[in-house]
Amino acid sequence: MKNICKSISLMFLIFCGIKSHAQDLNKVIAKIETHDVEGAFNLKAVVQNQSEVFRSLNYIFLAVKKDKGKNMSSSKQENKFTLLPKETKVLSEISINANKDDALKVYLFIKDEKTAKVIAKDSLEMNSKNFKNAVSYEKTTNEENMMMTSLVINDSKTRIGDEFYRKLFSVLMLNDIKFGFRVRIAELPSTGTNMMLQIFANDENILSFMARPEDDYLDDAVQQTVAGLIAYDHDRQVNDKGFIY
Repeated sequence: MKNICKSISLMFLIFCGIKSHAQDLNKVIAKIETHDVEGAFNLKAVVQNQSEVFRSLNYIFLAVKKDKGKNMSSSKQENKFTLLPKETKVLSEISINANKDDALKVYLFIKDEKTAKVIAKDSLEMNSKNFKNAVSYEKTTNEENMMMTSLVINDSKTRIGDEFYRKLFSVLMLNDIKFGFRVRIAELPSTGTNMMLQIFANDENILSFMARPEDDYLDDAVQQTVAGLIAYDHDRQVNDKGFIY
């Protein structure tokens, strides 16, 4: 891996230990560019087409942060895009407030639209040893893990729903929890102006709760959701085995 954040002072680089590496596959280059803007990291997902052909691609841009208080947050962006021959394009930007004690991991994946295979990737990390369960670059980029991340679907409609999704996604990723079924987060109107969050395993609603903005409430809801998904997965595996006579 190679050092990044050239715009950040050398002392900050040494202290935080930020590292990055990129791979060039099929003449498409993925690169995470970073800038220190008034104490916040501005992360840019950049892609370059070095070939002479038009490309139709998808990207996933993911940042996971764990602060000194062991609180985790994440931001995930994904979309389709096209590249002209020799074109360089900024796909997305994420701004993260991080200090010298925070742990940070950021991933950028470029996938072929037809085959869904990763053709270019980049990552960076800061204080990664502070993650209790390592989220390795290799583990995240393998086909099984990429499939798992694409099966957590966010169909929420509000900021609270998005925050719940980010918290749930962080817990699943950082604890290396995988399910062999689709997980979907939906949001429906409830009484008055309230909203109801619903968790679906495949097409089965396994949990519903009111959408509230308090962090402690959402953290508890995430823990209940993970427990519910694990229980559903266990029951599903038992039912698949059937009865043994």
